[in-house]
Amino acid sequence: MVVGELAQDRQLVIVGGGPGGYHAAIRAAQLGLEVTLIENRDLGGVCLNKGCIPSKVQTQAAEIWNKTQMSSTLGIPVQTKPFEWNKLQQHQDKVIIQLRQGIEQLCKAHKIEVVKGEATFLSDDRIGVSSGHQFDVFRFQHAIIATGHRPAPLFLEHERLLSPHTLYQQNEKIDTLTIVGTDLYALEAAFSYQHLGTQVTLLLEQELLLEPSIGKELLRSAKKAGIVVKKKIELVTVDPNLEEVTIQYKKDDQLHAIQSSHAYVPFNWRGNTEELGLERIGVKVDQMGYVEMSAELQTSCTRIYAIGDVTGTHQLASVAIQQGKVIAERLAGKNAEWDDHFIPVVYRTQPPIASIGWSSLQAETAGREIQVSTATFKSNGYATISGAQEGLCTVIKDSGTDELLGVHIIGEGAAELIHSGTIGLEMGARHEDFIFPMYPHPSFAEVVMEAVEGLEGLAIHQPPSKQTKQTI
Repeated sequence: MVVGELAQDRQLVIVGGGPGGYHAAIRAAQLGLEVTLIENRDLGGVCLNKGCIPSKVQTQAAEIWNKTQMSSTLGIPVQTKPFEWNKLQQHQDKVIIQLRQGIEQLCKAHKIEVVKGEATFLSDDRIGVSSGHQFDVFRFQHAIIATGHRPAPLFLEHERLLSPHTLYQQNEKIDTLTIVGTDLYALEAAFSYQHLGTQVTLLLEQELLLEPSIGKELLRSAKKAGIVVKKKIELVTVDPNLEEVTIQYKKDDQLHAIQSSHAYVPFNWRGNTEELGLERIGVKVDQMGYVEMSAELQTSCTRIYAIGDVTGTHQLASVAIQQGKVIAERLAGKNAEWDDHFIPVVYRTQPPIASIGWSSLQAETAGREIQVSTATFKSNGYATISGAQEGLCTVIKDSGTDELLGVHIIGEGAAELIHSGTIGLEMGARHEDFIFPMYPHPSFAEVVMEAVEGLEGLAIHQPPSKQTKQTI
């Protein structure tokens, strides 16, 4: 076919069927736009097929398995049979297929045209899609780039060196695993593998990127779980062979070595843009392949937008999803706004972590005078009933305005509890806005209430603070 011949007209073309891409497609279709969604692999992208979903299947298994080992106090017999790794992998495959088919059915129901193939921009209003011997050309009014990114190894590629895309693709149980890093992937994998029977060593080159009280509690839980933790190390060499991986690191100016059957080590990321032909149409990308965009998510070509990981900003599916919806709504004529001031972050460790807003250090760096209060799960009735007493909630407020600046939780149900913090910060809540409502009793949510009440020294289940006696 001659390029430009028999071009098919489309309102909106989306390149990439991951979380950002398919959410944008469905929202645009809901609002009456004609949508073509181009994907060269499976719908759902890396998140569904290799990353978020497989990892959460494993972290969920680890959480439940760990609870079965600790349930004897409730009269439940302790599980004595070994963990069946092959059944976990079968369930993981089933979940992935079920969710992927759900996306396919939704696209079909919304009359979204799904095109399988490799996309490349031919001009600022045309895109070509090749699939085998077939090459189709679409002339679009608008386009969204949602192609994601991929890990780029800092060391040589080897089957015993795991990446975020292979970390949860193991068909057999790993005997020993060395993890280097403090990112989401590293911390979740450390806990899930340890609880499922792998001996894990966690090497930390830097401080955890968490509120200090949360980081301290996480490391305490890690050591309790049996994870060997080495802090303030300097990675020197990574040497994989057919049998094991040897890692050399420095600690306190001394050289150490550790061997394990597998290892997860630091890596770079690259935007998936090499084959898109962006240089042909003047869309700017940086040296790591990430698309440069405006605050409105617009590239240097005004009719082309970029969302999600391919922009190199926030490596979270939730961000891509929200950006996709915002662009779709704008193109449909709605007054939608992208705002990344408050992004909830969740770590499915054991116990899980969830944060929203500033840490105490970030607030102080921003020049705020702050008050910080922490309440523990240990003093929570429902946590005691559930045997989930590990954890705490730390809240931060501006001492002058009473504005809540951050909510940080580690403990059972943290991912669900953080939603109240997300809504509160978005609405500009003050600490009294969290104290006034009634909280169900008994519930984990009361930990948040206690933490906020503690800002005024009024938490019921904390030791009394010194205060002047008042007359009535």
